[in-house]
Amino acid sequence: MNLSSTKVLKIPVIDVDAENIKLYGHLLGDDVSKPGLGIPFYQERVLEGENIDFSYRGTATFRTAKILPGYPPIIWLERHIHMTQMFIGLGQAPFIMVMAPPNHAQDESLPDLNQVKALRFPPGFGLLLHLGTWHDFPIACDRPVVILTANSDEVVTALSQMKSPDEMNQGDVYKISLPKRLGYEIQLDI
Repeated sequence: MNLSSTKVLKIPVIDVDAENIKLYGHLLGDDVSKPGLGIPFYQERVLEGENIDFSYRGTATFRTAKILPGYPPIIWLERHIHMTQMFIGLGQAPFIMVMAPPNHAQDESLPDLNQVKALRFPPGFGLLLHLGTWHDFPIACDRPVVILTANSDEVVTALSQMKSPDEMNQGDVYKISLPKRLGYEIQLDI
C-alpha cells in the first residue's frame, strides 16, 4: 500500500480511570487492590493488596525505558497472547497508551479501530494489559518519562532481533503495520 493513500484516524486523549481501562487491562495506581491479604507482619502500618496477575511464558524480564516527549503518528500495534505485559510510569511525568481491546478469542487477527483509545496515565501510575490487548509502546507527553516494563524474555529477544522496523509474528509478538494492513495511521487529538 502506498503510504500517501493512508487515512488518518484522529482519537482524543482521555484521562484513564477505573472504568475506561477495563477493556484493555487493570489500572495500577496510588492504592492497593483488594486490601486485606493475611500476611501477619506489619499489620499496623501496611495494607497488603492481592497479587497482580502478571503472567508470561518462560522467564520474566523487567527493564526500564526513557521515552522522549512528542506525539508521533501511531503506525504499529502489537499483542501478546502468552503475557499480561505491564507498564508503570516512574517519576513525575504522565504517559499515554494507545490500545484496542483483545479480539484473539474471536479469531480476529487485526485490531478493531472503532475501539481504539488513547488513555493518559498520571505520574506514578501504570497498567497490566489483558492477554491479547493491542497496544503501541507508551508515549511521553510534554516531558520525558521513564517506564518500568514487565515482559517475558521471549518478547524482548524477538523484538531485539529485528534488523529493521517491520511486521512480525514470533516469540509471542504479533506486530502489524496499520497503514499496510488497515490503510490507517492514528494521530492523537491533543
